[in-house]
Amino acid sequence: MIASLFTHPASQSAFSPHATPLTRFGSHEHIFHEGAPAEAMFMIVNGVVVIYRTGIDGCRIIQDLRFKGEYVGVGYEENYSFSAIAVRPTVVRRIARAAVERAIDESPVTARRLLEALTLEQSRLSDRLMVIGSRTAIGRVAACFLDISSRSSGGAETFMVPISRSEMADYLGLTIETVSRAITRLRTLGIIALPRSDTVTIRDRAALQALAQDDGDGAARGRFCA
Repeated sequence: MIASLFTHPASQSAFSPHATPLTRFGSHEHIFHEGAPAEAMFMIVNGVVVIYRTGIDGCRIIQDLRFKGEYVGVGYEENYSFSAIAVRPTVVRRIARAAVERAIDESPVTARRLLEALTLEQSRLSDRLMVIGSRTAIGRVAACFLDISSRSSGGAETFMVPISRSEMADYLGLTIETVSRAITRLRTLGIIALPRSDTVTIRDRAALQALAQDDGDGAARGRFCA
């Protein structure tokens, strides 16, 4: 039964409501905290979730974003290795770890789907580390916009950015001033427009993609900060 949920993430028929209840979270409300027992994983039905870890200095280190149809908390550690917080009103479907383990025992398809989900997470993290380590500041922001467009709105030209510029700076290993300058530069070049403070319109996708792939002289190779 869980196999069909992995195959069709938005499906509501793979489990009964009691087996996979819907839970609603308000903006900036935690779904779970780092270090808490990993008793379930969650499929995002609607909304946006930020996953992050807390550094030794107490600062938040954003690891990734999760959008509708994606999963958070996938894994087999006894405790969550990161925190997950809704950045806008969000609805998730809770899938108990015990139910996942039973389904894996009963269905090789489920095991494969779970492996695919874990592989996708690892690939996404690897891609982001490559962007941070080998792209210019404007290239990191360009890559971030392309990623959000693809994952949140199916590649639409106009989309909402669910995180603030400060959070984007954290996410990309930049300062907020650098992020602001990069966004201003993209707008000045006519590559993007900003209909609202939280909304981006891509006006020249080819140029944005070229910047996202550029590892020019300004790139901070192998570094995590600008």
